[in-house]
Amino acid sequence: MVSVLLKNANYLNADYNVVQGNLLVKEGKIIVLEDTSSTQPDEQTMDCREFIIIPGLYNSHFHGYSLSAKGIARDIKIEDWCNDSSQGQIQKRYFDKLDNLSSSDYQIVLMKAYIEMVKQGIVFTSESEPQEWPDLAAESINKVGLKGLIDTHDKIADYHNKKIHNISFGTHLLEEEDITDETLANCETIKQKYDSIHLTHCMENDWRKDLIFSSYGKSSVELYKERDLLDHKTVLYHGVHLNEKDITLLAETGASVVHCPVSNYWTAAGIAPVSKMLEKGVNVCLGTDFASVDIWETMKISYFLLKNSAPIQRFTAEDIFKMATKNGAAAYQLSSHGSIEDNFAADMVFIKKDSFIPDIQTGNFSTAVHNLMMETNKERIHHVMVDGEWIMYNRELKKVDEETINQEYQIIVEKLYSGITESMK
Repeated sequence: MVSVLLKNANYLNADYNVVQGNLLVKEGKIIVLEDTSSTQPDEQTMDCREFIIIPGLYNSHFHGYSLSAKGIARDIKIEDWCNDSSQGQIQKRYFDKLDNLSSSDYQIVLMKAYIEMVKQGIVFTSESEPQEWPDLAAESINKVGLKGLIDTHDKIADYHNKKIHNISFGTHLLEEEDITDETLANCETIKQKYDSIHLTHCMENDWRKDLIFSSYGKSSVELYKERDLLDHKTVLYHGVHLNEKDITLLAETGASVVHCPVSNYWTAAGIAPVSKMLEKGVNVCLGTDFASVDIWETMKISYFLLKNSAPIQRFTAEDIFKMATKNGAAAYQLSSHGSIEDNFAADMVFIKKDSFIPDIQTGNFSTAVHNLMMETNKERIHHVMVDGEWIMYNRELKKVDEETINQEYQIIVEKLYSGITESMK
């Protein structure tokens, strides 16, 4: 593995300040240099003064197939998907065709999404729906060059303690509509036997909240706690309808919540109590969830929501970057990840500076991190590095042929939707 000296680097450090210095990438790790006198002559040197370097971003909840489902879930609640309406029937036909794709076609669908993630500066994804092919999902993530975790659902026995390069595997807890005494007991058995990360959608919308309270008179979070299913290896998606007791339990047990504000808006799920979670010390990370990989949109919306749920000065862009980096790494048990500091994994994103955006740093006031969050788009993301290896350089994917994937993906999307609208006439 080639060592790279990143000279004149402006980078987001462990305290989420933009600082200047030199970084050495060696054996997949970061070394923060006080000076460059100890570097070796055979190390590659890259002048980074035209970039701001940030830790790679974490998409902590995503459905890999969902870019191919753009628009078909608009203006309809989750519980009404695939109902008897025209839209519901279009959804049903789409999912039927998706379920019948060949493994090679499904891999192209996944790889298209993961390629788009790289272009957003994402280095890690949590894949929620590998269908019947967890190995295939892992292979797809690896081919593109990302890191990730696959939810194996009921296949954890085959994947416990297994790792495929940078991909690990977890298992599924229960959405509220699936909770019974019997299914909870089964989850207890699995938890005792396989101490892996457990994931699920949790208290996502009023439908799911009402279901669990009508059946048990308490939230799913309380039920998880009673059954020893809530700990630092529990990752819950959404958490829109968490109450004060739930938040306290999450903080006490070290469980993580993935905030998906854009998804919550368009599904009319509501607004998650993120400020309360952060105040209590809950580990909150970010996810794009469905039909989008625009992590920057997710970060901005998260910021806007915090402005309206806490004193305006309480939470800043620095807090949002932490949710998108360190907190994601913590949720998925990745130590020495999610930050630019000594001996951490060299997962970094190189963002081209924009001379038209003011950069003010004086005393205790700086616009750098705020403007970075508010003004970055994928066109400004030029290089992405994972474990010291370029997976995108000068906006060109280095491990896969993007043009070929795009061509194959277009054919598959046409296959997914061919005949659907005609059959509705």
